[in-house]
Amino acid sequence: MENLLLAIDVGTTSIKFVIFNEERVIYTKSARIKTFKEADKATQSPTDILTSIKLNIKEITALYSDIDTISFSTAMHTLIPISHEAEHDTMFLWSDNRAADTILEFKKNSQRTFLFYNKTGTPIHGMSPFAKLLHFKEKSNSWFNNVSVWHDMKSFLMSYFVNEFVTDFSIASATGLFNSMDFKWDEDILSFLQLSDSKLPRLVHPKTIFNISKKASLELSLKPNTKIMIGASDGCLASLASSQQNSTAENLTLGTSGSIRQLSTTRYLGSYMESFCYYLDTDKWVVGGPTNNGGIVLEWLSDLFYDDKAEIFAQLKHLGKAPDLFFFPYMQGERAPIWNEKETGSFKGLNITHGRPEIIQSVLEGIIFNLKYILSLLPVTHDKNPLVLNGGTVQNKEIAQMIASVFNRECHVSNRTEPTQGLFYWWKKGKEIETTLTNVYLPVESEQDYYNEKFGKFVEVLETEIRLEGT
Repeated sequence: MENLLLAIDVGTTSIKFVIFNEERVIYTKSARIKTFKEADKATQSPTDILTSIKLNIKEITALYSDIDTISFSTAMHTLIPISHEAEHDTMFLWSDNRAADTILEFKKNSQRTFLFYNKTGTPIHGMSPFAKLLHFKEKSNSWFNNVSVWHDMKSFLMSYFVNEFVTDFSIASATGLFNSMDFKWDEDILSFLQLSDSKLPRLVHPKTIFNISKKASLELSLKPNTKIMIGASDGCLASLASSQQNSTAENLTLGTSGSIRQLSTTRYLGSYMESFCYYLDTDKWVVGGPTNNGGIVLEWLSDLFYDDKAEIFAQLKHLGKAPDLFFFPYMQGERAPIWNEKETGSFKGLNITHGRPEIIQSVLEGIIFNLKYILSLLPVTHDKNPLVLNGGTVQNKEIAQMIASVFNRECHVSNRTEPTQGLFYWWKKGKEIETTLTNVYLPVESEQDYYNEKFGKFVEVLETEIRLEGT
C-alpha cells in the first residue's frame, strides 16, 4: 500500500484534481467552473464548486483507496458573504469590478493608501476583498452589517473538510486585510471598515495539517485518518513549483490574464505600490505584478479579424514588424503596472499602411512589453538566469519565442509548474523531485535592436502619457 497525495487546484476557470504517489503524477482530471458576468460584476457559486469537488473525489476514491493527504490551492482575492438571515451563494472574484469607483475615491487620500499597502503588501485596487468590503460598507451598509461571516474559497472548503473556519497566511496576504509583518488581521484596517475580526477566518500557516471531518470522510469514502494540508494560493504555489523544477527565481504566466512573479527571501514593497508581495512560507515571499490583459486581448483581436478564434494563432508565423506602431493593452482596465480600473486600450501610430500582420504583431508586442515593464519595477532582475514560462498562451511556440526575444533571455516552458506541483513539493517535505523540461527558447540576436528600441519608446509613452497610479 502506497501513500497518495490528492492535490486540488481551484482556479478561476477550472478545478484540477491531481494524484501523486511518492514519485510522480498518476492521475489527472479537471472540471469547469461557471462564471456569472454582468457589466462590471463577476461571480461564481461556491456551493457549486464544492459540489463538483465532492463528486469528483467520490469518483477518485472508487479508483484509489490509499489517499493519505488532500491539499488545496485556491485563487486569490475571493470573497464569500454568509448570512444567517438570508440564503446567499455568491463568491466575488478578483475580476469583479463593482468597487472601482469606491477605491478610486479612497486613493485620493494617498497617505492612507500607502499606509494600508505597506501593512499588507496588497496593492489598493478593486480586485481585492478590502476594496469590495469598503464598497459594500458604503453602498449597502445594512446588508454589510448583517453578514455573519466573510469566507474566501479556501476557508469555505475548510469549513466542510475539517469543520473549522480557517484560512492560510498566503490567501490572507492577498486580501488587503492581513498585516504581513505580524501575521494578523490588521486592526487599523478592520477598524476603518468597521469590521470585527470574528467575522473573518482564523489564520494558520499554509503547511498546517488537520484531520478530516467525520462528515467529509464518510460522504467521500475517505479514510478517517486522512490528513488535510490547507495549502496556499495558486500564484504562490506556481512560483514555488517553478523554482523547484527549474532552479530559477522568476516566472511569467500568460493565459487569459498574466503575471510576473519572483520568489524572494525577503518582504519587498514597491515605492509606488507597483507590485504585490504575498507570503508563501518561512523566508519565502512572492513579489510581482498581475495584468488583466493577456491572451484575452488576442481573443478580442481574433474576433475582429477572423470567424474562427483559433485562426489568429495560425497567423503568428506571418507577422510584420512596424517600428512606430504601438499598442497599449489595457482593454479591461489594468492592475500592474498602472493599477487603474478605468484605463482603456489604445493604439499609437496606427495609419492606413498597417495591415493585419502589423496590427497583430503590435498587439502581441504590447502584451509582452507590459509584462517586461512589470518585471523592470521589481527589486532584482535575474537577467542571466532562465525565465520560466507557464500558462496556456505560451504553449504557442511563436509567442514563447517572441517573449524570449523581447526579454533577451533564455526561456523555459515546463509542464510541471502548476500549483499542484508546489503542493507535491511540500508533501515530499522538500525532498528532491523529478524535473522535466519541455522546450527551451533563446533570444534571436538579430531582433535585439528592434525590440530594445521599441520597448524604450513603449515605456516612454507609458510613463508620460498614461497615468501611473501612485506616481
